[in-house]
Amino acid sequence: MKMRAILGMACILLFAVPSVQAQNTGGAPSAHSILFSSPELDFFAQNMLGKDFTMPADAQRIRRLDDGKVEADFDRRIRYANLAVSPEGFSYNTLLTIKQTNYDLDANGNRILPGRVMDRTFVIRSKYGRSLSTGKIVGSWEMLYNDHPNAVFGMTGNMIMSMEEDKLVILSLPGGFLDGFAASGRFVPRTNQSRMEVAVRDGKVIQTTTSEMFDVDPETLERTPVGEKTTTVDVAEVGEGR
Repeated sequence: MKMRAILGMACILLFAVPSVQAQNTGGAPSAHSILFSSPELDFFAQNMLGKDFTMPADAQRIRRLDDGKVEADFDRRIRYANLAVSPEGFSYNTLLTIKQTNYDLDANGNRILPGRVMDRTFVIRSKYGRSLSTGKIVGSWEMLYNDHPNAVFGMTGNMIMSMEEDKLVILSLPGGFLDGFAASGRFVPRTNQSRMEVAVRDGKVIQTTTSEMFDVDPETLERTPVGEKTTTVDVAEVGEGR
């Protein structure tokens, strides 16, 4: 029953925002009646919208957290939906379902049992428009829903979307800081900067995300790099979704 309620809430948030259609009242079209368009939006709509991205069988699913004190078994599924386009820009929802168990490590690097289950489902709303100063596609994201019991709502971040040859690239940086997992079930102020590249290769849509983690001073928001960059690959089939 609890799982049904969670999925039901996620679906409501995934589809609650209607698509924006151009209004035509007759006569010559005005600037306000022309919907936003860009190569980035076209790529997203054709290759990502409505598809389920999953980690392939041979993907690296183990992560070291908290300066190597915690080891996480990690898997995820991503779905993009509810695209809305207006004259000013476009927006969409991202539904992420994460399966994760964290294990503290002893002095020899062995897992201390039992692990802590940190499974969660959350919905993010991303909004984009065109920068007047640079012409770049810039935007922001906001956390709409997170069913983790320790979730902090109202999280936001900034993004830049661009095309690099045949790849869509999205740079993302959360604002302020997030609650990073730490040993003994604690949380520490951290953030991550990510670069996501999406390309169509051999009949599959390949999404590659490289992330760098930072410790954050909660008083000054000064960031200090911590750990190594990690890369996560997600794959979807061409022709699915919409």
